[in-house]
Amino acid sequence: MSAKVGVLLSGGVDSAVALYLLIEKGYEVTAYHMKTVRDELYITKQIKHKVCCSPSDTHDAQLIAKKFGVPFKIIHVEDVFKEKIIDYFISENLAGKTPNPCFFCNDYIKFGFVMDVALSDGMDFVASGHYARILNGKLYRALDKEKDQSYFLASIKKEKLSKILLPNGEYSKETIRDIAERAGIHVAKKIDSQDLCFLPDNDFKSFFEERGVKIDPGNIITSEGKIIGKHEGLPFYTIGQRKLGVAAGQKLYVKAKNVEGNFIVVSPLDEVYQNEMRVKNLNIYVDLPDEFLATVKIRKKFKEVPCRVEYLKDELKVQFLEPVFAVTPGQIAVFYNEDEVLCSGVIE
Repeated sequence: MSAKVGVLLSGGVDSAVALYLLIEKGYEVTAYHMKTVRDELYITKQIKHKVCCSPSDTHDAQLIAKKFGVPFKIIHVEDVFKEKIIDYFISENLAGKTPNPCFFCNDYIKFGFVMDVALSDGMDFVASGHYARILNGKLYRALDKEKDQSYFLASIKKEKLSKILLPNGEYSKETIRDIAERAGIHVAKKIDSQDLCFLPDNDFKSFFEERGVKIDPGNIITSEGKIIGKHEGLPFYTIGQRKLGVAAGQKLYVKAKNVEGNFIVVSPLDEVYQNEMRVKNLNIYVDLPDEFLATVKIRKKFKEVPCRVEYLKDELKVQFLEPVFAVTPGQIAVFYNEDEVLCSGVIE
């Protein structure tokens, strides 16, 4: 009897091809499509960028499941998504940090709540269209380094990896689109989702206002302590940001946010580089020695840098081997040994 796989089918090309590849390999497939927020959100908001989980995605996912003749289940995760992802996003912003909701969505929702539903339905594995590889129970980068999503998957707990299949990790994005064309999948040319599904209009101010969260303006201060203007609210800024809306006569960047005083510290570019950081809330994949060398990514699009790491029970003390721009509390640090993911955590 063939193994049963629950495929997280978003309605995009990547998960559609993952589903197709698994059918080709002889798996018995069921499609699981999740709804993270109510459909009304996408009707009342102007959608500024392609996000996942919209009504059109649900329609596309249904068409894909129908084409391949696989059972299709919609999993409503709105309540747990609000509790685990949206409330976390709000509280981290109010604490002066820059959160990464997509990272935790993979752990709590996709490979948490939805995975639990699929396994309790009798699935042997859960699969997605993410670009990464799982080899011998360990997480590795995808072969296509440009599309690699191991950074976002590094929240998934180690013990779950043996139950996850990532068929796209062996292919380039170009090849995935080619496979979709050849298989007659209607979303072959569909653009990729980006940014936050619960903020389709990218309007941070309305987002907080609608939830009754009061955001106060405050001072913008130079690192010498001189007030040079007003900010609109701490959540609307992140470390390294240059667009400040003040004329200062020189290029200034956000260096720090102070919640107690409700002010932002700005400085010239060279002062926004750091040589060290601390990382907590660890998710560990391998036995870490007390000290080790690795490379680290501190944001998805940032350059990876070599570092020396001290492992202190529940936190990592990290020395960069070259200065790093805009180390941002609340963001995610993922540590690699070549292509293998060693661990991840939240930047303090």
